Amino acid sequence: MNNIAKIYALTSVTLRGDVILIPALYFKETTYPFDLQIIFPSFLFNSKYSIFPFLKFLNLINFHYKGKLLVSSLILIKADPLLDELFRTYSKFWKANSHISEFPERRRVVELEIIKWSATLPKTTLGDFIHQYYSIAIETTDWKGKRALWRTLKHRDMKRPEVSQKKVKKYEEKYVENWFKYCDKIDFSSKVQSDFPEFVELINQLTFKEIISDITSVCPACEIDLSPYPLDIRYCANCGYELITSTQNEKFCVNCGVELRKGAVFCANCGKQLD
Repeated sequence: MNNIAKIYALTSVTLRGDVILIPALYFKETTYPFDLQIIFPSFLFNSKYSIFPFLKFLNLINFHYKGKLLVSSLILIKADPLLDELFRTYSKFWKANSHISEFPERRRVVELEIIKWSATLPKTTLGDFIHQYYSIAIETTDWKGKRALWRTLKHRDMKRPEVSQKKVKKYEEKYVENWFKYCDKIDFSSKVQSDFPEFVELINQLTFKEIISDITSVCPACEIDLSPYPLDIRYCANCGYELITSTQNEKFCVNCGVELRKGAVFCANCGKQLD
């Protein structure tokens, strides 16, 4: 049985004051091969209309732990309600300490409260990891450097930059591209599949659509870009090449398996007469 590495979606905050999810690695064994489990809060699977929050976080994991994603034998996607509770609790503490103007100091105070909160949780692997993670973060974070950086940014334009639709589309394309790096070895736990069927269906639709789009995006005869046209277009709009052959026409030789030319009477490879 392979070793198990886990990446948990914990909670933190940016220098802009946005509460976000961050990937945190839990890996006791260093031997290979290993399977990788990525554990999310349930709310990332709750959206019936967008899978991009999930894909965005997967892209963040790829940025921090690309090596783990690449060499793992299997990537299992799971959900844990304790991560939802952590996000809600962190957000609540963040809001309650709004009187602290410096965000790094506010974060330090919040994470001290998270340590106290996590100490009251039932003894589980995740509960212990949450307590340990924030305890180490409090001790090892360069809070002085964080405050200096925050003050520097504060004197600049801290307004959130407007993101154009074109840039949003580019980000989404990047997230989809990243998904296809690993989708062959990604699986969703049975609980995710049963609790969030709409999410799983959207992921499956994306995968199928992108594969079909990649296959049919260029006409094999005249090489015109077919992406503006429907996926089930039968003939090339530029040269008339038949893109979807009739199921009644033989495409491969039943004897040797070689692809057949349209209208062929004999197989050009083995000479078998075609019916």
